[in-house]
Amino acid sequence: MKNKKQHVIPNCYLKSWCDPRTPVGQSPYVWRVSKDGTVKKNKSPEKSFTATDKYTIKMPNGDRDLTLETTLGRLENDFTQVLTRIRRRENLTVLDRARLCFFTAAMHTRTVAMGEHWKQLQQEMHEKVVALEKEHNAPPVTSLETANMVEYAHQQLIAMGVQVQAPMLFRMAMTVFVTGDDLGFVTSDTPCVWFNPNWYKLPPLYRSPGLAQNDIEVTLPLTPHHLLLISHRSRAFYVDVKSATVDELNRRTRFHCEQEFVSWKGETRSYWLDPGKAPDDRWENTPDGKAALAEAEKHRKWREEYEDQKRARQSGGPDAKKPSAPEGKAG
Repeated sequence: MKNKKQHVIPNCYLKSWCDPRTPVGQSPYVWRVSKDGTVKKNKSPEKSFTATDKYTIKMPNGDRDLTLETTLGRLENDFTQVLTRIRRRENLTVLDRARLCFFTAAMHTRTVAMGEHWKQLQQEMHEKVVALEKEHNAPPVTSLETANMVEYAHQQLIAMGVQVQAPMLFRMAMTVFVTGDDLGFVTSDTPCVWFNPNWYKLPPLYRSPGLAQNDIEVTLPLTPHHLLLISHRSRAFYVDVKSATVDELNRRTRFHCEQEFVSWKGETRSYWLDPGKAPDDRWENTPDGKAALAEAEKHRKWREEYEDQKRARQSGGPDAKKPSAPEGKAG
């Protein structure tokens, strides 16, 4: 069946990580390394990170709508043209940069991890709608719509994400880091990373990365020798970086992968796997942070006491507390 097996990580993108030491006469392969670095296997990029009908929409008459798959294919073709110019360190046109933004947005939303996350959110909303319809004896009208949203959650996310994210990325500053490091940049099953280096200075509620944050950094490895950085900080378009920067960015890419990352030569460095330790100046150590955590702990204990008393009253146990009598009346 046409286009049934679809690439979550595009073949045109992944083949840049084919091991340059592939024996003569053997098909090129990439090294897929488990997130903890303990297991590695080589596999052709054509057979890596695929899923069945991941972006297909099934029509009521049984036809398969491949509009999204075809659109992603066009973005991939545009990307390969831009990548050729990046390898030559050429100046990119406005159109080239726009194509990079569309490809980056697609790479952020098309992964399995992102699809599952969005589907779970839609499923929770659907279950609430079903419960409300049952509670009010309402016919299943809205729940039919939310059920469809669950079924095609990932496809809707990609379409919406590309439409919204690409223009926002285009208004930000774009830089390509270039390296001659022997191991180069790694990529992964979740290659596009949104990361705020100063997240630990914020309260937990504000730690999710967003494109409007001043310090946000969007990274996407392009090849083992090139990595795209989109941020709100202006730099030269091509910046040569040393191994220390490569290792720091590889650590970030590895940390955000779902199950596997891809190493050009199948090798790793211990620093990439180092989880690090919490900085001393994190929000939790500030006066405001300590006060907020103490207040939260106090409310947590109150809540536990309330739940314990509630369970005791329901069971009629010895710890059950009778409600106080109104003032001025006998108990």
